[in-house]
Amino acid sequence: MIEDNITIKESQIEEFILENFKEGCILEISYNRVFVPGKIINIINDDGLIITLQLMGEILHQTVDVDISDIKSEIVELRHTSDEEVLVITVVDD
Repeated sequence: MIEDNITIKESQIEEFILENFKEGCILEISYNRVFVPGKIINIINDDGLIITLQLMGEILHQTVDVDISDIKSEIVELRHTSDEEVLVITVVDD
């Protein structure tokens, strides 16, 4: 499996997600001392960018909505895994 690392600015994160993430892939979000791993169920771009994840914990397997628009200033890293590639995205301030 190929692993790539990129760095993007906070203001670019929403557009990057819309262009590159797809349903069915694994997404691990690290933000504000929280680590959220899950399978992408849905990506909605209405009043904000919301990703619905099926959590992949040993205890919790529920779905949660993560409002990227609300937490983008706190995101440290995103790890997006598709069939053939792992993309590690480091988010920096503008």
